[in-house]
Amino acid sequence: MKKTESRARRITRNTFFLASGEMIARLSTLAIMVYLNRHWTEVALYGQYSIAVDWVGIFAVVGELGLNALTVREVAHHREKTSFFLRHVLVLRSSFSILFWLALIGISMVLHYEPVLKLAIAVMGIRLILDAAEGGYIYLFQAHQEMGPYAMVNMFCALIRMLGIIAVVAAGAEVVGAGSIWVLASTVGLLTMIILGRKRGWKPEFKKYRPHDSWSVLKLAFPLATFGTLQTLYYRVDSVILKSLSGNEAVGFYDTASRIVLSLLAVSQLYSMAIYPVFSSLQDEPKAFCRLAAKASKVLFFLGLPISIGGFFLSTPLLVLVSGFKYAAAGPPFSILSLSILPFFLSNIYVDVLAVKNNFRLNLQFVLLLVLNVVLNFILIPRWQVQGAAWATVICEYLGVFSGFFLAAPYLGKMGRIIWFRPLAASLTAAGLMGVGIYFDPRLYWLGLGPVVYAVALYLFRGLEAEDLAGLKSVFRTAKA
Repeated sequence: MKKTESRARRITRNTFFLASGEMIARLSTLAIMVYLNRHWTEVALYGQYSIAVDWVGIFAVVGELGLNALTVREVAHHREKTSFFLRHVLVLRSSFSILFWLALIGISMVLHYEPVLKLAIAVMGIRLILDAAEGGYIYLFQAHQEMGPYAMVNMFCALIRMLGIIAVVAAGAEVVGAGSIWVLASTVGLLTMIILGRKRGWKPEFKKYRPHDSWSVLKLAFPLATFGTLQTLYYRVDSVILKSLSGNEAVGFYDTASRIVLSLLAVSQLYSMAIYPVFSSLQDEPKAFCRLAAKASKVLFFLGLPISIGGFFLSTPLLVLVSGFKYAAAGPPFSILSLSILPFFLSNIYVDVLAVKNNFRLNLQFVLLLVLNVVLNFILIPRWQVQGAAWATVICEYLGVFSGFFLAAPYLGKMGRIIWFRPLAASLTAAGLMGVGIYFDPRLYWLGLGPVVYAVALYLFRGLEAEDLAGLKSVFRTAKA
């Protein structure tokens, strides 16, 4: 009994550290966006910065190569493999990161980006090499279930990025200067991780390196890399296409709207992170597994619906509040993107289910969504510019919910009797009342009043049951089976 309680406390602590680090990183990124939007007089300048960040972000995820999941899985089970995996992760990721950095420079030339953007991508891309080496140590902290040091370094580097970018931009630097701060933060992160790792005796022991072992590790890791790469491409390809078809200013408006939406989506992602271990623990109990999926879907529906409605009606005043009047044009695409919040919240359930039950179907889902998103962007952006990119996202998210749950359906067939009608009807009615109020007086005080109106109406219409309340509480703490 004592061992189980110790494990539960460790899971709770690690989830808290990861969630805290992730939230600080997201908030610092949002703060950087707000500052750059207000300080740079040209929206196109922020668009250039966004393109550089997006391209480097895409290659950063591709550069994981599946080594994260493999290292954590193997080292957590066999601690004596720590040095072996550290050695080969450092060699593999560092080698590929240099190739990816060169590929980034080549892409910027092939796409005929302007000279300052080419330089910004080349400078910011250096962090791929630094982050590749840092990743070897991060994976070991995860495998040894020491999330605290990793989370603290993540928060510290996020603060360096935020304060550093604010300082250099205030001093007159532009996109290249801001990109150099990303490199500085990655350098600090790498050095800190090396020091912390060596204190724990984690050394790569390169004298034992054998090339054929690296090849074996890569073959095992590659199948685990697909989902993260596809998901990242799916969510970042809009800006890349928008840059080529509409220019830097369009990217600036779209990125501003999408980053605020992404900050709202964090609630569902934290909830998904909390319940994923529970899905894993119940994978051999079909009835309990399916009931968890049903209850979690209701919780995310309750949370996502009012945020979608509020974002739709408050889009322009919210964008003006955050980024100033010159970003008022980002209001309409933000309003459209808000419609994708509800399906995104629900998508976390089929992602968790398929991640546990069938990775092939999960990868297939995001291959189809990526192809659809690219096609829709090329069709809609020439017609409607930034709003076309937003509509492409919305269409993909709604179709993705239907196709995702269709692919997950074989694993959701034994949920038993679940009461759906009353809570969903109550949620729709409560959100409708809130939406009517916002529609007739779309001012920012609804950011505070809206949740109160929705929650009270949901309670009065008896939309929440005891198990739903327990599920909502788990957004803020680790879920328990």
